[in-house]
Parts: sequence; C-alpha cells; structure tokens
Amino acid sequence: MDRVIDERDRKILSELDKNARQTDSEIAKKVGISKQLVNYRIQKLVERGIITNFYTLVNIGNFSLNSYYLFIQLENINKEQEKKLLEKIDSLDSVGWLVSGMGRWDAVVLINTKSILEFEKSLNQIVNLCGNHLHEHIFTTLIGAEHLNYKFLQAKETHSIKQTEKAQELKLDKTDQKILQTISQNARMPITELAEKAKIPLHVASYHLKQLIKNKTIEGFKPKLNIGKLGYQWHLLLIQFQKLNDKRKQEFLEFCRNNKAIYYVTNTIGNYNVMLDMHVKSVEEFKEVLLEIKDKFSDIIKVYESMIIFDEYKINYLPRMN
Repeated sequence: MDRVIDERDRKILSELDKNARQTDSEIAKKVGISKQLVNYRIQKLVERGIITNFYTLVNIGNFSLNSYYLFIQLENINKEQEKKLLEKIDSLDSVGWLVSGMGRWDAVVLINTKSILEFEKSLNQIVNLCGNHLHEHIFTTLIGAEHLNYKFLQAKETHSIKQTEKAQELKLDKTDQKILQTISQNARMPITELAEKAKIPLHVASYHLKQLIKNKTIEGFKPKLNIGKLGYQWHLLLIQFQKLNDKRKQEFLEFCRNNKAIYYVTNTIGNYNVMLDMHVKSVEEFKEVLLEIKDKFSDIIKVYESMIIFDEYKINYLPRMN
C-alpha cells in the first residue's frame, strides 16, 4: 500500500473512514495541510479508482425490516452468463448488498424485507433467475452487525458502527425520504447541493439531516475503497458455533474488534452464526488469522468455510421507500 498512497493520503482516507461528511477544512486541520490540497487529493483518489463511492450507512432495523443473507452456488455457467445473472439480481429492490467470489459459494446476497412472506417472494425471484444454473443455496437471518474501521489505514483510535435487527419502525416523512434517497450513494454531498437536489429549503434539509443522525436512522457516512488497488484481498470467513455462552461470545467479538484484519462482523441465525469480512495482503496472512481464531476458540467453533470476494456489485443500505 505504501507504494500506492503516501502518508497524507492514508491520513485523509482514515478521516473519511471516520466520517465521510467531514468538510475539506475539517480534514485539513487534522491532517495538517491546506483544504485545497485535501480536495485535490480526494479527487485524485477517486480518479484512480481507490475511492469508488461515498455511501450513507442506514440502520435498516429502524425501517422495521428483517435482513437475510442468501448464499448461492452456481453450475454450468460461464463468466459472461454469471455477470448478466448477477446484474439482474443487483437490480431487485429488496437486494441491499451483492458480492461474488470463489469458494463453496459463488455469490452472497443481502435481502431486506418486512415479512417472511416478502422474503419468500424475493428468494423465489432469485431462484427463478438462476434457473438451471443454481446448484445449491442456503440463507441465514441477520441478528446484528458491527462495521469496523478499514484497519490497514492505521487510525489511532478504533470505532465501530452497529446495525440492528428489526426494531420499531420510525415514521419518516417525505422530506426525510428525499434526503436519504439523495445522499444514499453520495454521502459527501454538500448540504446546499442536497437541499437543491431534494428540492427543499436549506434550513429544512439541515434540520432533517441532523434529526436522522440523532435518531440513529443514519449510523454513519463511509468511503467505499477498492482494496485490491491498495494491495489487499477480501476474504469472507463463515463460522458455525457450538456450546456457545455469552462470556465466550463476548470474548470472540472482542478478539474480532481488535484483530488488524477483521473489518466487519455479522451475527446471524442459520447455517452460520457469524460472518467475518477480512482484509489481508495474502492467502498466507488469511491462514494466520484463521489459525489464531481456531487456536483461541476451538471449544466453540463447530465448522467454518471461507470465500474470497472478487467483486462487489452493490452496497446500498437504503431500503425501498413506499
């Protein structure tokens, strides 16, 4: 990574990772350079494809939605056919996240729905799209997730953003919905531009955005990085527990929070109890982390599987607005 970005870039990315809505001036004070240089460097990071997006992290539990992870294994399908299939799945309203890779599973899909019947409908849609190419599929139900730092940016302090399961639905008015839709995939949009695009007065936009952050509908603002361009691989470790008590679970979660490779921790019910997103420089480094997990938690790990992620087709935390 040192050959791709320098120390100033790293510090800028670290600040964006904490809060992508920080102004150039705010970042400049913390990094110790001019705001013009901050703006220039962010633009260059975008142009080089290192930053691919700035997205708003919405807590879908506040929309009274349940989330399910669908794991898909395909067969008798070539690269072009798979790409077209995944693009069709990507276009579905209920899909909030979609990645493809290699391992037991070829793709993982996050589906958000208000009821189990809606989930069944979305599941059938995807199964029908796969047709004869579908070899196997399973799903798990989200309990909660913890979004950690891009730890390779070496921030001085760690922080996390938590996602929750279905909670009491917050009533959002049309102004709230316009704001969320406008900044969902453009989290750094200035408030003046946000008000203009949403066609609402500036003071109204400012007030509603602050309220959405205050009531935890908006959990944070993040940059989406192409970690491959920084010399990292993305691995997904899927674990099923056995004989798990609260004490050991908390010890496991604390290990994940402090481990330099683990970026995202997802708790689920189903074939897997936890999914760990890892950023490592090599398969050997992934193996080292895996062996450490197995060594420290062999008493509670029943089985595990892994998948290397190649492409992220979609990351959109904003559910459908009725």
